[in-house]
Amino acid sequence: MISYCLACLRPRYDRALIAELIRKTSVPYEILVWVNLEDPGFVQFLDRVVAAGHPLRIVGTTPGNIGMAAFMHLFEASRFEMVAQMDDDVICVSPRIAETAAEVFARFPNVGMLVADVWQDEYTSGARPPMNCYRPVSAEYGLYDGPIDGWFAIYRRSCLQVCRQFRPQRYMYLGGQIKAALSHAGMQGLLCTRMKVFHVVGPQYVSYFDMLDFEIDKYRNVGRTDMVKWYSDARSRLPTREEMERRVKGIESSLSRVP
Repeated sequence: MISYCLACLRPRYDRALIAELIRKTSVPYEILVWVNLEDPGFVQFLDRVVAAGHPLRIVGTTPGNIGMAAFMHLFEASRFEMVAQMDDDVICVSPRIAETAAEVFARFPNVGMLVADVWQDEYTSGARPPMNCYRPVSAEYGLYDGPIDGWFAIYRRSCLQVCRQFRPQRYMYLGGQIKAALSHAGMQGLLCTRMKVFHVVGPQYVSYFDMLDFEIDKYRNVGRTDMVKWYSDARSRLPTREEMERRVKGIESSLSRVP
């Protein structure tokens, strides 16, 4: 029923997300992985997942990071009618995401893309702008039109034909580009608040997972000096590890329930 596509660059997050998908998916599924780094230990972890009988497949590996371009290969390899694009710093998801997406797609034939809502608090936006940036489409189904990207996007497989017009790039807002292309074709890409994920954004949470240096280097490499400053300046005023552990456990507990 759903093909999860994951371009792996941060194994610590990737292990958590893969475990979440296995634990919380209650429909036929597959997890398609592109390994965007050279890490024998992580590949061994993936091999163990396969050996345990879970439907995971390594579509490709590259010693260097090809970034978002990996999704073009993952989409082509997918088998199911719903295809999910996931950022690999999403580490927790709510239950019944596939069932929710299938229900919305059945009810709204003009919707070709759904993006899960994100956990937000004073330490993270989850990369989603404030809700006043969105226009309600259906309160019953939790649908809103506004700025979305592919942090956890689910597509009708047929709608991914629009990707053929894109030039694959290492860094690209693929979900946003797909939404724009669908709009030109008379289709919609919407935020769905009935699906929710924990997208690890913000120096406090990133530091808790020991990924602060990684994120600073990433943003420096793409020329995001604003993000480099934000993450670097936060070093001197990070919350205690105990506080962040309490928050993360609270998020995990909250996302064990259907939104």
